[in-house]
Amino acid sequence: MERMIEVLHESRLANVFEIVGEGRTASTLLVSVVWDDGKSRRTYFKMFHKSLPLGLLNEITGYLLAKSCGLPLPTHAGIIKVPKGLIENQDDFLPHAFVVSEAPGKTPTTICQLTDPITNQQLNAVMGMLRDWPKLNDTIAFDDWAANTDRNLQNIVVDGPGKIYLIDHSNLPVKPNWSASDLQPHEKYRNILVDILQIVQDGKLPQKRAIAVAATQHSDAYNNIIDELEYWWEQFLSADSSRRKAIDDFLRIRAADGHSRLSSNFYLMAV
Repeated sequence: MERMIEVLHESRLANVFEIVGEGRTASTLLVSVVWDDGKSRRTYFKMFHKSLPLGLLNEITGYLLAKSCGLPLPTHAGIIKVPKGLIENQDDFLPHAFVVSEAPGKTPTTICQLTDPITNQQLNAVMGMLRDWPKLNDTIAFDDWAANTDRNLQNIVVDGPGKIYLIDHSNLPVKPNWSASDLQPHEKYRNILVDILQIVQDGKLPQKRAIAVAATQHSDAYNNIIDELEYWWEQFLSADSSRRKAIDDFLRIRAADGHSRLSSNFYLMAV
């Protein structure tokens, strides 16, 4: 089976350009990577601290689920062994990094030069970029399904009207270091895009019916990608049967119940 997530040898790391993100739990570099098609691409190289052991798996899971939903993502994603001596304190990080090709465009926070707490005026500017995006409802439904509670303005990339890409899924499902007990299939989780829409639309959400309808695709999307998901879950969770079972049950049940769950959350009659 040909997999979407590429497994790359460390020799595929061609150049390191700069550090673009450095925090307590992850460090991200902008690099050049030679992918399996032989082409070199600007790529984000994300290393997770050992205190975040599920970060790499979360990224893989999120990428595969979103890809199966037909959402716009960077074209290539994979894992690569971190070469020795790449960064200081490397022993504090997981031995493999998540790599994803660079998507065209900029984050709304960069476009709007947001450095202080976001204002309503700035939110309106950001929503002007998102409002006519054909995949907005599908993305909100996806974030509800996968319990992605961290769709902030730094993990979407805008490349012009209607051209928006999704990045960074290390915090799903629910939270970065989720446990089996955290994954409650019938729970209502925070959806940040819904929060933003309601703020700029005076508390209203005229899209709610379309969002609920978008959730009807999730069972098919899950079934279409389950073979690769199971492969990676087995690689990372083979020694943790409770987590392994929990993530499968969580996503499968939420996929099947998405339409009714969102209709209930939005106080809709059957649609």
